[in-house]
Amino acid sequence: MTDTREAAVTAETAPSPPAWRRWTLLGAVVAVGVIADQITKRIAHAELDPRTPIEVVPGFFQLRYSRNPGAFFSLGASMSPGVRRAFFVVATLLAIGLISHLYRKAADTQRALRWALMLLLAGAVGNLIDRALYGEVIDFLHLHVKDIFHWATFNLADVYITFGLVLLVVDVIKPRKAAPSPSKT
Repeated sequence: MTDTREAAVTAETAPSPPAWRRWTLLGAVVAVGVIADQITKRIAHAELDPRTPIEVVPGFFQLRYSRNPGAFFSLGASMSPGVRRAFFVVATLLAIGLISHLYRKAADTQRALRWALMLLLAGAVGNLIDRALYGEVIDFLHLHVKDIFHWATFNLADVYITFGLVLLVVDVIKPRKAAPSPSKT
């Protein structure tokens, strides 16, 4: 006879992978993301002329070098440089702390949330490096529809942040499986 406290191991009740795997994955994703972001920004800085964008997909996508002293869509660009740098560095450090806390608390079953947080962290760190070193962020990717519509110029860190936010929305709207009810014996 089996003890009623023993349950069959299923995919839902299987033990969680060791914590070191979760943190190693976070470290790897953030490291690869930040390295790719920083390398592409250095290449853009060395190779692109701000006055001459390069059409990659005519009428849709350009490589266009710019430096953004503000945040998303240049928010905060009108602040004085010293205040702006301090504000964005402190705000980013607080965001990194919150993201790390949420990652630690995320359940193993919340894969979309964990990936969202990893991407958000990679993007935050990538742009933090620029803000700390230069007081502004290097942007070089530009989407547009001919001369009808121009999106903001952005970088890989911004792409990570955008995809992280999309996954965060997916996690929020995704239906949850009901927790198994305790069996009555």
